[in-house]
Amino acid sequence: PLDIPWAVRRYLNYLRPQVFIGLESEIWPNFLNQAHRMGVRLALVNARLSDNSLRKFLKYKRYLSGIFNLYDIVAAGSPPDFERWQRLGISPSRLNLTGNLKYDRLLQGRDETRLQEFRGCLQGTEPGQASGPLWLAASTHPGEEELVADAFQELLAPYPALRLVLAPRHPQRAPGLARLLSRRGLPCQLWTALKSGQATRTPTVVIIDTIGDLFTLFGLADVAFVGGSLVPHGGQNILEPAAWGRAPIYGPHLENFLWAKHILEAAGAGIMVQDAPALAQAVRHLLDHPQERQELGRRAQAALIPHQGAARRQAELIAGLAQKITV
Repeated sequence: PLDIPWAVRRYLNYLRPQVFIGLESEIWPNFLNQAHRMGVRLALVNARLSDNSLRKFLKYKRYLSGIFNLYDIVAAGSPPDFERWQRLGISPSRLNLTGNLKYDRLLQGRDETRLQEFRGCLQGTEPGQASGPLWLAASTHPGEEELVADAFQELLAPYPALRLVLAPRHPQRAPGLARLLSRRGLPCQLWTALKSGQATRTPTVVIIDTIGDLFTLFGLADVAFVGGSLVPHGGQNILEPAAWGRAPIYGPHLENFLWAKHILEAAGAGIMVQDAPALAQAVRHLLDHPQERQELGRRAQAALIPHQGAARRQAELIAGLAQKITV
């Protein structure tokens, strides 16, 4: 419902929930107030709080601290998130560090059957197409595709068989990106045509125009760049390629994924670049040194293992909360 008192009351009176579980940063003060008054048990799982949100909330800490302490459970997804919630004055008895649910999904969500299916879609019909190295530029935002194209065209000189798969953050941008790349002399194919069998792979850039396929495509990449990071968009999940044993390349703007950045860089497996020339240099270095590339990928994947178990820990907290419900 809209977070206004009368709408929230009407919604809660109709539904009569006993437990409300919010995810990440779903914080609605009027809803929380009304639900608490009705005896609803409140939990916030995978709780996330950015530096920007913390700065805003601290200005109103005197008021918001009471709102946040309406939660019976706040399950922070990372140590930095845990510290930020602490600064907002949440009672230690309510605040828990459980880890991030997304970490569990990453290693468990790899599908080898689907991987082989996608591999067949990306194999070409001409000699050498299937064997050329594959660079996946994932979750790109406006302004980044031009930088990726600059780097790709520079890399075609030493690696003429290099294949580029470009996956924009918003797939509906695919037709416009195809026109953009075609103007630069880079013919394109849409992933839907290859995946459906309507077309066979030709020596072009493949643009991903679907939702839900990107994670598996990381498993086919020799080199992976994760976007939203060379332009100020806060980054995307750089741990997805790590789950497949690929050390990700990313830009400096990872404000929304700083803990993921910390995990990889602590393992010596994160590669940060500042611009298109540095991006081309990083991709070429990994292609030139396959043993180093494999070792970095191994480190990236191993860095995820200690962070498994978040789903179990958060489920245990919710189960304990449910036991407190009086019928």
